[in-house]
Amino acid sequence: MKRLLIIFILLSLFSFQSDQFLFNKSIPTNATHLTIDNLSNVYLSNNDVLIKCNSQGVQVKSYSNKTLGSITVVDASNPMKLLLFYSNFLQIVFLDNTLSQNGDPVSLEALGFPRAQLVCSSHNNGLWIYNQQNFELIRFDEDLNIASQTGNLSQQIGIELKPNFMVQYNNRLYVNNPLTGILVFDIFGTYFKTIPIQDISDFQFKEDEIIYYLNGHLNTFNMQTLQQSRSELSDSFAISVKLARNNLYVLHKDTFKIYSIK
Repeated sequence: MKRLLIIFILLSLFSFQSDQFLFNKSIPTNATHLTIDNLSNVYLSNNDVLIKCNSQGVQVKSYSNKTLGSITVVDASNPMKLLLFYSNFLQIVFLDNTLSQNGDPVSLEALGFPRAQLVCSSHNNGLWIYNQQNFELIRFDEDLNIASQTGNLSQQIGIELKPNFMVQYNNRLYVNNPLTGILVFDIFGTYFKTIPIQDISDFQFKEDEIIYYLNGHLNTFNMQTLQQSRSELSDSFAISVKLARNNLYVLHKDTFKIYSIK
């Protein structure tokens, strides 16, 4: 029985085959960040410029605000209300699906959080911030009133916190802490568990799976069964890799590649 279990685990680890990806095209780009939404739109950003492309990499819209510095976060969880975070100036901008700006930028410093490090969208048009000064998560409602505040998470959980990415998905907040794994919280900021995936920069969701790129491999982790799959990609040293419904997107230093999924 033990031998059968080992064989099953090995099969699950390598069930995600690289030959299911068929090269489609390569597009020159100077983008440094890649994001996709659930409508098969692709977002490429570099410094102050955000470009929206269709699923085949054709540009359809663009946005730029040269007064706020570089874009550090693009949250496309809600494709009708994109969130852009400019960490150097602690400013948040919301865009609609045409990349038109909705209202004035939101200043986190004016809200009393000059050490905010991470930002992401939340349910009911709210937003989450991670405040490095107090190692805490704070949720704002649509009117920018504080709805939840966790207090010092480093003391509560007993770990060193140096998160680099967070996103809300299906009423859970996922905070990527490369040293320990992905920390999971409920919609009120109550700590739930840690998913032991370490040393990654970001991730995405596909139903019950977490998908992430690490060391030349595309990996999936099923949150229900705990099974893992891994595929070695021919594109090594990628900046970012994202898996969509019909395509695989790979961003390199000077090119953006699209693969069709067989």
